[in-house]
This record gives sequence, structure tokens and C-alpha cells, in this order.
Amino acid sequence: MIISKTPLRLSFVGGGTDIPSFYKKNGFGSVLSASIDSYIYVTIKTHTKAFEERIRLNYYNTELVNDIKSIKNTIIRECLKHLNIDERIYISTVADVPSSTGLGSSSTFAVGLLNALYRYKGINISRALLAEEASHIEINILKKPIGKQDQYAAAYGGLNNFIFNSNDSVTINPVIIDSDKIEKMFDCIITFWTGVSRPSEMILKEQEEKNTTEKNIKSLIEMRNQVDDIKSVLNNDEFSLDKFGSIIHNGWKMKKSLASNVTNPKIDDYYSTALKYGAKGGKISGAGGGGFISFIADKKNHNAISNELVKKGLIPYKFNLDSTGTTVYEL
Repeated sequence: MIISKTPLRLSFVGGGTDIPSFYKKNGFGSVLSASIDSYIYVTIKTHTKAFEERIRLNYYNTELVNDIKSIKNTIIRECLKHLNIDERIYISTVADVPSSTGLGSSSTFAVGLLNALYRYKGINISRALLAEEASHIEINILKKPIGKQDQYAAAYGGLNNFIFNSNDSVTINPVIIDSDKIEKMFDCIITFWTGVSRPSEMILKEQEEKNTTEKNIKSLIEMRNQVDDIKSVLNNDEFSLDKFGSIIHNGWKMKKSLASNVTNPKIDDYYSTALKYGAKGGKISGAGGGGFISFIADKKNHNAISNELVKKGLIPYKFNLDSTGTTVYEL
């Protein structure tokens, strides 16, 4: 039995510049993100002949099929085709958070599934190839209007600046800071589950269509430049919560302008409430429209922010850094 464990991620700045329609035409894209201690687990084993079906899949649905082309889960289907696996197989997946919540779950699943399938075939594969093959399957084969940051965050783990070059190569720059500063950074972040799962494709498709407009290009270039601003804060001797929060806040203001469904009246209300009770800034994770929302605030204000947002139906979460990236085990 093969089991892979692959982290989800929080993206801080630069989201949207990892989309090919931007970085191929504007020099490069740049994202700063952190892998977090919430995971997707994929289990694979040979499916015994005691069962009638050849392929059994358990995720949020159950599929019992006899050939790959009948598989409805597009990522599973294309990963099996990509690796030429056409045999009796059982694949099961569980996650620490719901899907379609802005933490990169689709790409995390693709990376974790490929990692487990390669081990199932007895092949060792690098993190770079895992990320690139997962990106290829989602973007080129399945034609999803998404970027490449989630696949790389899932594969590598840790706190990273990913640079997406115009020739489609990716430069990985780990952000190396001491554990005390990482602790201060994560201590000021408070995250909430809004209870709204939403497919990101509609929002990202609209954003991709608008990425040729002068307004969106200008905003995305400014969001790309924020990566250096955040790195400056993290590399300073003293971590500045005010500067960190201000950069995230400005990024959120620009992100809202990229597509019409990034925010809505409820999200705007959550955001203004958090600011009222001490938050310095915040942002919706992923494309927007729902999912998880995070705020930057002094730890002494977390209870007040949490109390008010819980009244509005939100569920508080606390994430920490994952430094391992995707891992795989055999039982």
C-alpha cells in the first residue's frame, strides 16, 4: 500500500502572476507562499480480484469502473493515462479541509496522486518534475485557467518565492529566515473558513480574459513587486507586523479589481469587521468568492476578531508552516 501526504498552501502576494497569460507576456511572474500543516492524503494499492470492478476510486464520490476512459474524476483519469497505468487499482483520498476552498487542493491532489503513482510503479521522481507534470496535466491537458504556484508549493513545502519565467521554467527561491521570525509571522495570521466552497475556474477565466487590459496588467505588476516588499520585511532584523499587514492589505485591494467575483458583500463585511477589531490587512485565499479568508493582526486582537466573525458564521483556523512538501510511504 502506498500513501502520499501533500500540503496545502497559503499564498501571500503575487497570486495571479503565475498564470501563463501574464508571465509569458510580461517578463515573469512572482509569488510568495507558504505550505501549511493541512494535507491531502492519497492511498493506492492493487485492487484484488475479489471485486467485480477493475478500478475503485474513493474521494468525495465513489467510482467503480472497468476502464480508465470511464473515470469521471479528470485528474485521476489523466494521471493514470500519463503514467500508462491500466491495471486493477484502488485509489482513495482524504483531506484535512474541504475542496474548492482556495488552499490549492486541486493541484495538491494532482501532485500527491502523481507522487504515489510513481512510487507504485517503483520510480523515483524529483520535486521539480512532480510539480511540472501536475501543472502540465491541469493546464495543458485539462485546460484549466489556473497558474502554477499551487503545484510547486505542494511539491516543495516551506516558505518560497517562486518565479515563473517567460520560457515556462520556474525558479525556486526558498525564503530562509530563523524559526523565531517564522513563528512571529504565523502568530499574527488568523484564518477563517467561510463555509463557502466555490470552483475557481469561472473567476480565473474572467481574470485571464482581462489580463490583456492595461488596468489588470498594471495591478498584476504591482502585485508581483510586492514579493520583494514582503521579503524585505522578513529579512529585516525585526519583523514588522504593521508593514506586513499593510502589504497584504494593499494586495487585497488590487486583487479585488482583477475579476468581478473575487469578493462580494459578505466577504467585504467580514473584512471591514476584522479591520474594525484590529486587523492590519487580509485576503481571501485562492481565486476568491469564498473559501478561507486570513487576516494579519497582533495576537492580542485575535480573540476580538474571532468573536465577531464567529457571530457571522465563520470558523477560525490556525495554520503553521509545513517544511517537508509532498512525501510518500509504503506499508
